[in-house]
Amino acid sequence: MPATAALVALFWIVHLLKVGVFQFYSSDLALTLFYIRSTHLDYVWTWVTATVGHVNLLHLVVNSYFAFLIGGWAESTVRTRRYLGVFVVGGSLTALLGTIVSAAAYGYLIVDLGPIADVSSSSPTWVVAGSSMGWLAVLGMLLALDLNGRVYLWKFKPRRWVWFVALFVLSLAGTVSDVWLLGVTIGHPYHMVGLVLGGLYGLFVASD
Repeated sequence: MPATAALVALFWIVHLLKVGVFQFYSSDLALTLFYIRSTHLDYVWTWVTATVGHVNLLHLVVNSYFAFLIGGWAESTVRTRRYLGVFVVGGSLTALLGTIVSAAAYGYLIVDLGPIADVSSSSPTWVVAGSSMGWLAVLGMLLALDLNGRVYLWKFKPRRWVWFVALFVLSLAGTVSDVWLLGVTIGHPYHMVGLVLGGLYGLFVASD
């Protein structure tokens, strides 16, 4: 899984850079470089850096684990160029559209309120980073490439379209209920948007 290993290495490098900027420069600079914010959607580079960045070490470790699960499947199923393209482009579009959906769902403002000093839930802007935006796009593509195929889970062999619907419903439910885990809001709107974008691309490729 060389492509996936390279992506995971990039995640760790970006995280170290982010920690260094936070430590030696300023939190606002780190936000400007590494997080997509609902008040600064015009910072186009953050669509990408947020997709390869993570909020904290636990977030990074968990997403690194899922990277090898989903990325390994992708590398054995589609061309590496397509896989990485869906991760980067799908993740970047998910960062943008997911932020708009999140801001609307959770009542945050999409206006320029000036620089902010932290990423707390009391902040008047929606601030996000996480590679799951790209991974859900890749997963959506993989499921949609063969909706009638099966994904094995222990003794269960549900078809891929069942997994797609189940993941979408769970993400939608999480968006509506604003589910938290360990004090951090899970990015359900992003998962939902990424899954749909990747799924649409997978259907397009499958019909080609």
